[in-house]
Amino acid sequence: MASAAIPFDGNDTECSVCHELFKNPKLLPCAHVLCRHCLLSWLASNPGALCPLCRGAIADPKEKSRTKGWEEVVDALPDDVAMAALVESTRVLSRDHVCAGCEDSGAVSICLHCGDMLCASCTRAHGNLSATRQHTVETLATMTAERLATNQFAACCVHSDKPSELYCPTHGAAICHLCASSEHRACPEVTLFEKRLNELQQELSAMSEMLKAAEGNLDKAISQLDQQLEEAERNANKSLAEIDEACDRLEKSIKACRRRLRELTLVAKEKVEESVQATRADMLSRRGRMTSHRRVVDRVKVTSPPGKLEKATTTVRLRVQGLNLRVTVPSSILSMKTIKVDNTTLARLEKELTFLGEERHISGALSEAKTWQFMKSENIVLSNGNRTAEKVRGQTAIVLSSSPMKENMLYEVQIDTRKGKSSDFFPCGVVKSHPDTLKIPKTALDGWADAVVFSSTVFQFGSEKDYNIDKRLRNLKEGTRVGFVRDAGGFLHLYIDGEKQWIYARNLPKDCYVFFELLHTYQKMTALPMTVTKKAL
Repeated sequence: MASAAIPFDGNDTECSVCHELFKNPKLLPCAHVLCRHCLLSWLASNPGALCPLCRGAIADPKEKSRTKGWEEVVDALPDDVAMAALVESTRVLSRDHVCAGCEDSGAVSICLHCGDMLCASCTRAHGNLSATRQHTVETLATMTAERLATNQFAACCVHSDKPSELYCPTHGAAICHLCASSEHRACPEVTLFEKRLNELQQELSAMSEMLKAAEGNLDKAISQLDQQLEEAERNANKSLAEIDEACDRLEKSIKACRRRLRELTLVAKEKVEESVQATRADMLSRRGRMTSHRRVVDRVKVTSPPGKLEKATTTVRLRVQGLNLRVTVPSSILSMKTIKVDNTTLARLEKELTFLGEERHISGALSEAKTWQFMKSENIVLSNGNRTAEKVRGQTAIVLSSSPMKENMLYEVQIDTRKGKSSDFFPCGVVKSHPDTLKIPKTALDGWADAVVFSSTVFQFGSEKDYNIDKRLRNLKEGTRVGFVRDAGGFLHLYIDGEKQWIYARNLPKDCYVFFELLHTYQKMTALPMTVTKKAL
């Protein structure tokens, strides 16, 4: 039976190893196709047993040791009968178009029953002969390999010259009327072969749609991941720019501080030098005079004749008495001490810079960028990466978070769809146990002993509290946001549209899971990205 044509590339029928038309094509677990002999050669030279196209596993290498060898492993793989038919049709159409009857005339048509190419006159004769009158003949000008493959003559599994007209489900065999009245006479539910083909086409269409939907979902998921990569690239570049800017500012400030301190130090040094040099020059001059007079005194002492010693001594005495022999450093002379750097300030700055550069700030950015997800529950369909929950049947449906709450993080949902105008509650809260271990009630209002439930009042682990929040969680409009924060002290805080309601539960365990209930008119909600909140009071 002919089906809708699928466009094939000419390379689809070529083996990726030998680059020729497939011979005995084998379908691998990864859905790639290789020739049987090419697959054997590949496995013999690549014992890892991985597909040469995608590196997916062809077979467990241990299978070889449990069998006689790779041949048994390869023969256990299914034959790709559709590819084999397509390859055979390609081979047929690639031959010279010569009439099979005349052998010297060009062929213009092909018999789908016989597979023979025919010229115009033989085509007319083929249609007139009683033996071939029922054969389907198609023109070669419009024939494609796909059409030829899908329109091949379907022969009876026993009588190759008779068409398959019936199908036996008991034996899974396409049979002719002769077989149906003999070997399969006792088989129940023998049906028309055409009906079976329709059933198979419908099954294949359903599989194709299912896979197409999965492809679409994967495309969406990949698109989301691509967006996250783009966001990571964008935010990383922004962060790097801010880090560089901040460090450049610090570096600029440090350089300016260094330059200023050096300038002040050098100015102080210059003032000291200026103050000292003048006095030092005067003292050097005085020292020169002292040295000269000492030499005169020593010369008088050593070389003066006795008769002239009195006169010479008197002369030098008068000179020495005229000298200023006092040596004192003026108090106005400046001195310079070592400039002390404030190590306390430096230590504080180093500590703050070290804290700023700690890895937890980066890991914190990673965790804050994450979104939280729902776990599947009854009467709920999840989409958007398990972040959107929609009630599909019933009056109520409860959905829970897939991971425990983190401290000081706001877990928030947005009400997307409401149907009806009745003034319903929006029950929500937290549970202590992992959702996989919980027996979830029909509604959270049934006295859920494991939970803290916010509705018309607050039920903490089965006990009613006196916080009346009737108006706050009743008749919420589409777009309203409801969420919870668990702080480090074990307090649970309710938020509506980003505003804390000052309603809390106490003594929550470390691991809690948030839940929300689509009760009556509430139909659909979406988990919003987590946000960091200030420490709850």
